[in-house]
Amino acid sequence: MENENTKEQTMNLLSENLDQIRVVRPGELIKGKVVKKGEEGYFVNINYKAEGILPFKEKAQGKEGEVENQLEEGEEVWTIVTQIDDQGYIWLSREQARYQGAWIDIEESKEKGKVLTARVKKKVKGGLIVDVGINAFLPASCVDLVPRNLDEFLDQPIQVKVIEADRRNRNVVVSRKAVLEEEANRRKNETVASLKVGQIRKGVVRNITNFGVFVDLGGIDGLLHVSEVSWGKVGKLEDLFEKGQEIEAQVIAWNPEKEEISLSLKRLTPDPWENVEEKVKAGEIIKGKVVSLKDFGVFVEIEEGLEGLIHISDLSWGYVKHPREVVKVGDIVEARVLEIDKEKKRISLGLKQVFPDPWENIEEKYPLGSQIRVKVNKINTRGALVEVEEGIEGKIPLEELSWKRVSRVNEVLRRNQLVDAKVIEIDRKNRQLILSLRQLRPNPWEEIQKQWNVGDMVEGRIQRLMNFGAFVELSPEVEALLPLSEINWEPLRHPSQILRKGQTLQLKIIEFKPEEQRIVVSRKALLPDPWEGIKSRYPVGSVHEGKVVRVVDFGAFVELEEGWDGLVHISEIADQRISSPSEILKEGDRVKVKVIKLDDDERKIGLSIKQALKEEEEKEHREHTAANGKVTLGDVIGEKLTNILHNLKK
Repeated sequence: MENENTKEQTMNLLSENLDQIRVVRPGELIKGKVVKKGEEGYFVNINYKAEGILPFKEKAQGKEGEVENQLEEGEEVWTIVTQIDDQGYIWLSREQARYQGAWIDIEESKEKGKVLTARVKKKVKGGLIVDVGINAFLPASCVDLVPRNLDEFLDQPIQVKVIEADRRNRNVVVSRKAVLEEEANRRKNETVASLKVGQIRKGVVRNITNFGVFVDLGGIDGLLHVSEVSWGKVGKLEDLFEKGQEIEAQVIAWNPEKEEISLSLKRLTPDPWENVEEKVKAGEIIKGKVVSLKDFGVFVEIEEGLEGLIHISDLSWGYVKHPREVVKVGDIVEARVLEIDKEKKRISLGLKQVFPDPWENIEEKYPLGSQIRVKVNKINTRGALVEVEEGIEGKIPLEELSWKRVSRVNEVLRRNQLVDAKVIEIDRKNRQLILSLRQLRPNPWEEIQKQWNVGDMVEGRIQRLMNFGAFVELSPEVEALLPLSEINWEPLRHPSQILRKGQTLQLKIIEFKPEEQRIVVSRKALLPDPWEGIKSRYPVGSVHEGKVVRVVDFGAFVELEEGWDGLVHISEIADQRISSPSEILKEGDRVKVKVIKLDDDERKIGLSIKQALKEEEEKEHREHTAANGKVTLGDVIGEKLTNILHNLKK
């Protein structure tokens, strides 16, 4: 009974298999799947009772030579049955079926979106030529979702979809991008459906910017902002991530409408500020690593995500111009915790507070009046800042540099110079020792107060020439001012017209105030006063001949001798009234003038032409009367005035 049942089942199974086996005829187009590689060719399953054999090499269609079939197990291929031999073997040809089968796949891809496998053959202008059974064009814009180097695809198998097909013109255009977009949309839909805030998801770094990293979570990007990378400070993101890198991040925000996803790496670990009071306590000394230098201070990493600031004023008890003078990035330092502000996430540290304050016993170390050696650190208009020792700064004011007047510090000191100074004040408020150079030497003004008085003759050497005069050294630390007006009796524009630096002069003290450290001297006081000579040579009432050197609206200037001229006012030119001196006088005229005024204060000479003329007429009248007898004064004056005016107009 069992044998009959088994026999019946076998017959039923055989009947079902026979229904699936097709009838194969030469010339028939069949699509099969490569089963294995044999000695003469590939065995292809064509749904026949026997497998077909596809030779390794075939004769090329339409041209000489052969083509080589290179297939992989499981690959589907269009073939044509070329013959069925006496032994029942079915021989196939891929070359003969290529064109017909290719167009079936192409039209199915275009109409139904079927994905085809193509092999890239070569690069051409604007894209690639690929083999989909026949040659097809793949535009560069359809190769990938982002621009790519086309050389990367040469001789590579790729998946494409047909987007244009014209059998008559044998024109086929394909797109790899369409396949990628379809796959991306599928993955995106899967991702979006399962995405929730708080999830930890894997993703691949797709792009790196200066503000964050874009991570592909599966068809949709999430942004890992730079602020969410670490609890601590983050340097260049390019140093931490690279494209294609797989990372895990937490979803912290998700906007389905805008399709915006925010990610975080740092939230995968606890916030170091949550229990900061357990790790760091005010007053204790901690170790940390210097991670950043700024003009205002130093940032020290206590642990990842936990940093403290050492302000520049807390780096040293001494003066620090820039933090790089004390530490450098990477240094491990010990610092004291000064303050913790958990709310603002700030920790203040002090480096100098690890060491004793050098100002604690300052009066014992540097008592008033003591002499110390210091180094000049900085020079400004008010004096010099010096280093007494590390943590103790001193100041030498400008007026304490020398007993003589000093306008610039660099006249006495230079940077990095070592000098001896006297402690004259301890300024605890500003943490400075006030020092003096000059008080290490006797005050020369006390000595000269006993030696000199106003009117004394002194010898001095020119130190500096200024617009307003010159400074003259009378003794090593005593200078006097020689004003411009006291250099010479003749007016000067600048002392250099007569004086030179280093020149030695005999001078007269005209002002002496040692309590104010002020001495004013004069050079011209020792020179003959030319005004006295002028007064003796040109007394009031005397008549002289001179040359008109300048004509102005109010009169004319007449030169009596080189360097000295007088003014003839317009009212003193002629008896008759004139509107302008130029009606009668011009530059270069020789005229007789009478001195009518000598002004000692202004050192000016007043002259008159008409009075000189009148005096000369009177003189001639007297002489004429003595020689010729009685003649009327009117006759003489009238004739003489006519002649003089006539000569002046010439």
